Amino acid sequence: MKKSLSLLLAIALVFGLFASMASAAENDLTTAQKYQQLKDKGILKGTTTGSDMLDDNLTRAQFATIAVAVLGLSEDNSAPSPFSDIKVGQWWYGAIKAASNAGIVNGVGNGKFGPKQTVTLQEVYKVAASALKLAPVTDAKVDGAAAWAAPYIQALIDAGFKLPSTNYKANATRGQTIEVAYDLYLAGQVQPLSNVSVVVNADDTITVTGKIDGDVDGVKVAIGSAAEAAATLKDDKTFTYTSGKQAAGTYTVKVTAYAGTKAVKSEEKSVTVDGFKVESVTVLNGKQLAVKFNKAVQEGVSVGGHNYGVGNAQDSYFILGGYGEPTRTSLSDDKTTVTLTFQPDFTLNSYSQFTISGNLKSASGKSLAAYKEAIYLADTTAPTVSKVEYSAKKAILTFSEPLVDVGTLSINGATISTSGNVYYTLNRDAENDITSVEIAGLDTDTNYSFYLISGKDIAGNRFDYNTTLNVPSDTVAPTITSVTVEGATIKVKFSEQLSSAGAVYNTTNSYVNGVIDSNDKTVATYDVSSWLGNNSFLTLSVKFSGYKDLVENVGAANTQTVTISKDTTAPKVESVFSDGNKIVLKFSESIGNKPTTISYKYTSTSNVVSYDSATLVADGYDADNDGTVEASEANYVAYSADSLPAGKYEITIPNNISTFFADAAGNKASATTVTLTVSGSSTSGIVTVQVYTNGGTVGHTDSSLANNQIKFVFNKKLTTAALDVNKFQINGTALPSDTKLYFLGDTNTVIAELPAGAIPVSGDRLIGVVNITDENGNTLNTDNESNYRQVVFLNENVAPVAQSVALVSDTKLAVTFSETLASAVTASGIEVYINGNKFTGNLTASVNNNVLTLTADTSNTFNGSQSITVKFVGADVKDLKGNTVADSQVSK
Repeated sequence: MKKSLSLLLAIALVFGLFASMASAAENDLTTAQKYQQLKDKGILKGTTTGSDMLDDNLTRAQFATIAVAVLGLSEDNSAPSPFSDIKVGQWWYGAIKAASNAGIVNGVGNGKFGPKQTVTLQEVYKVAASALKLAPVTDAKVDGAAAWAAPYIQALIDAGFKLPSTNYKANATRGQTIEVAYDLYLAGQVQPLSNVSVVVNADDTITVTGKIDGDVDGVKVAIGSAAEAAATLKDDKTFTYTSGKQAAGTYTVKVTAYAGTKAVKSEEKSVTVDGFKVESVTVLNGKQLAVKFNKAVQEGVSVGGHNYGVGNAQDSYFILGGYGEPTRTSLSDDKTTVTLTFQPDFTLNSYSQFTISGNLKSASGKSLAAYKEAIYLADTTAPTVSKVEYSAKKAILTFSEPLVDVGTLSINGATISTSGNVYYTLNRDAENDITSVEIAGLDTDTNYSFYLISGKDIAGNRFDYNTTLNVPSDTVAPTITSVTVEGATIKVKFSEQLSSAGAVYNTTNSYVNGVIDSNDKTVATYDVSSWLGNNSFLTLSVKFSGYKDLVENVGAANTQTVTISKDTTAPKVESVFSDGNKIVLKFSESIGNKPTTISYKYTSTSNVVSYDSATLVADGYDADNDGTVEASEANYVAYSADSLPAGKYEITIPNNISTFFADAAGNKASATTVTLTVSGSSTSGIVTVQVYTNGGTVGHTDSSLANNQIKFVFNKKLTTAALDVNKFQINGTALPSDTKLYFLGDTNTVIAELPAGAIPVSGDRLIGVVNITDENGNTLNTDNESNYRQVVFLNENVAPVAQSVALVSDTKLAVTFSETLASAVTASGIEVYINGNKFTGNLTASVNNNVLTLTADTSNTFNGSQSITVKFVGADVKDLKGNTVADSQVSK
C-alpha cells in the first residue's frame, strides 16, 4: 500500500480528529493484534523468524523501515547515498533514504546514520510529531525528556496523541513503535464522519457538530423519536445543527452522513437535558455569594429577586439564614450565575442556611425545585487588582472584591493621601465598601511607579500590589449618548466622565445647572421641576451645553425634545447597615424630610428584647468616605445610637401626619420595618504574641529597632523549633527565606531581620505567626485574630542607589539617586576621582529630591573631557527613611 508524500499533509489535517476516529474495538486491540492488522493490510512485513519480537529493542534501520511503510512513502533506491554508512543494495537502504528525503529522520553526526544503533522512545516521538506536521512547542519542558525532544513530545501531548510510555530516554521496543505506528496509520485514514459532538445548551436546545470527508455531501440529525433534520454544511467540511428547546429527559441523537441518498456512516450519542438546578453556591468574600445554575436564568426574576420581602407579600427568591434577603443581585453575561450581596457583612467561619424558593425559572421557562443548603461562610483568599483603567489624568484600579481598607498608597516612593498634587479617591459600593481607587493629578504620557501596601478585604485578608501607571493623552470632547426623563428630572448619559455637567436651557425658562452622579461620572441630572409651574406635564425643546470632560474638553451643544412631569413616586428603603454606633438607611432617591428620631426593637444574642431609639445625624452621611457629604449622597440618612451591641435590630420606618420620610417632591415613604444584624466576637486560648516595629502610627512601636527588624514578644517561652521563617508571615506570606531569626534576651522574644529591599514601600502590614508551640506544647490562641497577628507600620528598607553622575559646572557634580534623599547630608565618606586621580580639595554636599550636588572649593575643577568617578565609602547619604547608601561608585 504505497501512497505519495502528500499523505503527510493529509495526516496533519485529520490528526486533530484522531481522538474520535478509532472505534471502541480499535482502542481495545492488543499490541500484537495491531501488528497483525498492519501486516494483513500489507503495510508491514513479518520478521524472518516468524516471531513478532515485540519486546526486542528496535534499531534505527528497522525504525526507518516501519515509518516509511506506515506513512505510505515509496522507497528510494537511487544513488547517491545520503549517509556514508548506508550503501546501495542493503535491505534498509531504500527506506532510510526515503525517510531522510521526507525530513522525518536525521543522521547521528559525521555524515553517518547508524543503522544498527538502537532508537530511544523520544526519537520515535520526534519522528511521529514531524510526520504529523505538528509544530514543536517552543521552550517546552517535559519531565524525563531531553531538551531537544521536549517540544515535539509536548506537541504530541497537546494534540491528544496517546504515548505508550513516558520513559523517554529508554530504548524503544518494537511493540512500543508498533503502538505509535498504528496510531499514525489510523490518523491517515479518510473518515466519512468524525469528531461528532453533541452539547446541551443553557436554553435547553441541543447543538450537534462534526466533520465529514470523502464523497459525503450531506448530514442529517435525529433527536429521540423526531424525524431527521438536515445539518448545515460549511466549506471546511464541518457541520452544525441546533434543535429547538427540549423537555427534560435523556435523548439518543443519531447523526448520519449521506453520499447522495446513500447512508455512508451513522453515529449515535446519548445526551441528557437536565431540569433547572443549582450547580454550586460559592462564598466570594465577606458579604457576597455566587449561585451557579446549570442553565441561563430569567434575568428579571433573578435580578429583581432581592426586592421581594420588603413591603411585598411575596418572599425573596434568595434567603440566607439570619441575613435575610440580599440587598443587591446581579447576573453574569451568560446568565447562569447570580451574585448576591448581603448586609450586614458575614460572620465568618460559621454556617448559615441558604434557600432559594418561589417560582425562580430558567430562560427556557423551567421552574427550579426548592433548594436548601448549609453554607460555610469563610474567606481566606486575598484580593487582587482586577484591572487598571485611565480617565483624563487619573488611573482607576478596580479590585477583585470589596475592600474595607485600601492600605498605604505611594507614587514614585512617596506616600499619597486624599489631598495634594497627586492624591487618591476611594469608590465605594452600596454597602460602603471600597470597590476601586482613583489616582488623580497624574501627568499624561509619564511613567509612575505605584505601590499599594496592605490592602484589606472584608474578611481581613491583606495583599500588596505594584505596577507602572502611564496616563494616555486625551483630546476628544465628550458627547451625549442618551437622554431619559424621570418626572421632572432629566438624566443624561455621556460618552466619558465629566468635570462639569454644564446646563440645560429652554427659551421660556431659566437655565438649570446639571449635577454629576458621584458614583458614575458619565451621568448627570438636571432638576427642571421649576419649569412645570402649575402644569402636570410639559413637552419642551431643550439644549444642553457647557459640559466638559475631565481634561476640560468642551462638548458640542445638543438639542432634544423632552416631556417632563410632576414626581409622584415614593422613596423606598433599599438597604440598612451599621457604621460604628450609627444606623444608616439608604433610600431609592434623595430624602428631603427626615424624622429627628427612629425607634427600634433590639434582640440581644441572649434573646433579651428591649426597645430604644436613635437620633438623626443632621450633617448627613458621607457614603464614599471622601470627607464631604455631596448632594448625590442625600439618599443616605444616618441615626446615632448610644451603642450598637451584637444582636438583631428591627427598625421602624414611620409614616404618620408628623413623622415620615419624604423625597423633595413630598412623596412619603411607606411605613415598614427593616432589619439589621450586628455581629460580635469572643476570645480564648494559650500562646499569644505582640508585634513591634520601629515607627508609624499603627501597632506597637520600639524605637530601638532598625527598619529591617520586627520584634515578636510571646507570652510563653518557645524552643528553637519556633525559629522557622515559614512560621512568621507578612500579609499571609512567609518571611523571605534569607530572613535571620534569633531570640533576644530570652526565649519569649524573637527578632526577625529582613533582607535588604524586602520592604519596598513604607506602610501598614499584617504581621502574624502560625504553627507556634511553646516549650510545654501549648499552641496558638486563634480565637481572636489579635492574639496571633496584628497590623503594624513597616518603614521601607531599600537603600538609595547612585544611578548616574552629570557635570553641572566647572565646580559642581550632580549625582542622581534611585529615590528621594534626606536633606541632612555631608560630604563625609564621598570621594571624587578625576581621570583616576583622587580629588584632594574640599567638597560640600546638598540635596534636592533625589539629586545629590557635590561642590568643589576651587574653580575649573571639572570639565567635559574628564573621566569622573564618585565613590561612596561609609558615606552618610540616606533616604527619607534613614536607609544609608551602600559602598559603591558611579562614573561619567
